[in-house]
Amino acid sequence: MFVTILGSGAALPIGARRCSAQVLNIGGFRLLIDCAEATQDRIRYNHLKLQSLSTIIISHLHGDHFFGLPGLLSTMHLCGRTEPVFIAAPRGARQVIETTFELTGNHVGFPIEWYEMDFTEGEQRIFEHKRCTIDAFPLDHSVPDYGFRITEVPHNDRQPLSYAYCCDTAYDERLVEHLCGVDLLCLECTFSNEFEHLAAERKHLTAGQAGRLARLAGAKQLLLTHISARYREDEPLISQARAEFENSFLAADNTRIEIKK
Repeated sequence: MFVTILGSGAALPIGARRCSAQVLNIGGFRLLIDCAEATQDRIRYNHLKLQSLSTIIISHLHGDHFFGLPGLLSTMHLCGRTEPVFIAAPRGARQVIETTFELTGNHVGFPIEWYEMDFTEGEQRIFEHKRCTIDAFPLDHSVPDYGFRITEVPHNDRQPLSYAYCCDTAYDERLVEHLCGVDLLCLECTFSNEFEHLAAERKHLTAGQAGRLARLAGAKQLLLTHISARYREDEPLISQARAEFENSFLAADNTRIEIKK
């Protein structure tokens, strides 16, 4: 079980960081998490097979997490896809995609199975597969936004691996119940600690807050993503996160991270 980082930046694709997108591989089952602009280009750059993606989950409809989806689906069609695609996204995503295709005269020649998330409390199972389950839970952001916990379905007696993804969100310790004991926790850290007031205003996390949530949740590792363009180096984000949770590291585009116990 491993994750390939296609984009780890916030808001703007600048320098070495494109905007949010990841591919999670669970025993050959590939899951796309978020789909910013140029995600399909990053998929090719990382030698991943576009047509192997059967499942897409979108955290929220801000452009740096969603604007790549119409183009990606269109390319799948142009390359001859006939197999269905499952898409879980906040309510409104289906309307955006269908309106875009209608107004541009495009279409897709394969079925899309939509799961439009529209809940404000608790956790809901949104997907079950022979390789994994996906549970979604609401985050606190400026638009409806969801975090995900993906749990492997093991085929022997060992403990299943788990991965959680929360991007974007204000600091809220109620998240801990959804993240408890996760093997790899991916959290945004848009700001360094000195911008905590700005993070609160814009409903994002600081590096220190991300580290604190990982510690409270008893996560095994913390992967920091959604990095503001103001930070071109690891510092000060990595040291601030590690002050709260030692086993923290920054995501880097075009890298693959193994998830293990």
